[in-house]
Amino acid sequence: MRWWNNPHSVRAPLILTIGFVLMAGFLITNFLNYQISRNSLREALINNELPLTSNNIYSEIQQDLLQPVFVASLMANDIFVKDWLIGGEKDVDKIARYLDEIRTKYGLFTSFLVSEKTRNYYHFKGLTQSISEDDQNDTWFFRVKDGALEYELNVDLNEAQNNTTTIFINHKIFDYDDNFLAAVGVGLKLDTVAEIVGYYEKDYGRHVYFVDDAGKILIRSEGATIEEDNIYSADGVSVVAKDIMAADSGFFEYEKAGEAMLLNTRFIPQLGWHVIVEQEEALALSAIKDGLLTNSLIGLAVIVLTLIIVFYAINAFHSRLEMMLIEAKMARRQQEVQSSELAALAEQEAVLNEQLKYEVGIKNKFFSIIAHDLRSPFTSLLGMTQMMSQMADKMSKEKLVDYARDVNETGNRVFDLLQNLLDWSRLQMMENTLEKQSVDLRQVTRENLDVLDPIAEEKGILLINEVENIEAFCDRNMVSTVLRNLLANALKFSAKGDSVSVSAQRIADMIEVKVSDHGVGMSEEQVKKIFTLDEKTSTIGTGGEHGTGLGLPLCKDLLSRNKGRIWVDSTPDNGSDFYFSLPAERGGD
Repeated sequence: MRWWNNPHSVRAPLILTIGFVLMAGFLITNFLNYQISRNSLREALINNELPLTSNNIYSEIQQDLLQPVFVASLMANDIFVKDWLIGGEKDVDKIARYLDEIRTKYGLFTSFLVSEKTRNYYHFKGLTQSISEDDQNDTWFFRVKDGALEYELNVDLNEAQNNTTTIFINHKIFDYDDNFLAAVGVGLKLDTVAEIVGYYEKDYGRHVYFVDDAGKILIRSEGATIEEDNIYSADGVSVVAKDIMAADSGFFEYEKAGEAMLLNTRFIPQLGWHVIVEQEEALALSAIKDGLLTNSLIGLAVIVLTLIIVFYAINAFHSRLEMMLIEAKMARRQQEVQSSELAALAEQEAVLNEQLKYEVGIKNKFFSIIAHDLRSPFTSLLGMTQMMSQMADKMSKEKLVDYARDVNETGNRVFDLLQNLLDWSRLQMMENTLEKQSVDLRQVTRENLDVLDPIAEEKGILLINEVENIEAFCDRNMVSTVLRNLLANALKFSAKGDSVSVSAQRIADMIEVKVSDHGVGMSEEQVKKIFTLDEKTSTIGTGGEHGTGLGLPLCKDLLSRNKGRIWVDSTPDNGSDFYFSLPAERGGD
């Protein structure tokens, strides 16, 4: 391509500049979005998800683990049990059946009662043994008896059931004069509690630990990262172990094997345990990283497609200008050879020169619009993203969201401009390729109303199709483009509660279409400028929408190629009526 290396051509620098701005804006925006998403997710984990998981587990513990505490309290205050003890502990089968019924009804591993008077150990299977102060295995009874609390929890071996490791809930029984009568209680297999913790890990997707006051890990979920028996000696978490054990609840962070670990703790006073919920930060951020990669690939594809569109649009326009210059030179040579046709050729040369002057003026205005409407949003885009990158740590989340919304709106403006540039360049290349036919205007109107209906619903505007069964002889795609532009403008300058309507009627051999709105309207000065490229005429819509200034000149050119015309009747604050005409039949072509 000779023009690429031509020092006088602006095409290569323009395409390179657009590509650089798009790539830089995309990379900066993508990076900032990742940082914002990462910080938001981390904040959600710290302030919401981990504490919520701890609270949910605490609530479930009240059902799964604290139920035995309530059962033991119920047994200690049961009048039947008190009367049976005070009455001399007669009929052992009665108390055995009672203990077995309690164990069966509440799904417990064991249930028992130890009398202070006789020192008998009653089991749900009957009288199994007597306890003694000299037996090391019976110290628990005397600890409960002399303790200040009404009940205690301890993990011990269950001699009556094959020395199974059991969590016992031991509760005091007092007579009606508040004298100590006995110790009663229930037990859960430690394996059963471990299964419950496994359900927590499965339900919440995080590691769960139960730790006693000494820092010993009593129970942990499967796959937990802390493998040591005590958090005071565990790798990584030992740094914050003292703070964890001192707090009733709170968030902590530590590093293990180069990985950041997030941790939330809550104390369970009824059990005397701390429940700890742990989450690897990298695992939580994996979805964001995957999203970043996907967005990057999609963004690069969009940038490449945009550059291709810009390349073909600019190349097509330049090619047309170059062809016109060649035709002008050939006309001049022909004037020199054919002296007899000098007057006619001179007139033709003047016409061509005027046309060339007009085309060059249009070209200059065209590139001026491109330079301004592309430079302005990208300058705004770079400014906002630079502000976000330099002051992200000082800005509130709401401010960052506002900036991100502004970046999105700026991107939409660039897309609208590129869409009009594509329509304009295609128009320049299809001068002799019109596909005229009889077109059902009601159907074309309905299709365009369907496309714009989401925008109308968002702004609270009613779209009305008043076009009856009427046809025009024209290029269907061109007329659809005209209707879409006029309807989009009507929506842009209408407010909530307004309506936009489309109607059509036949007048002689022409079809006259009207697009009406009740929006802001225009002054006489504005009406004079809207169909030309001589001055920038785009204004801000009622919803803050930005335009390109190319839509109405494009509509005028499209209708001219279909032997039609466009005009407007508008006054400020009273809305606008846009009219355009098209031949009704082939004879109008």
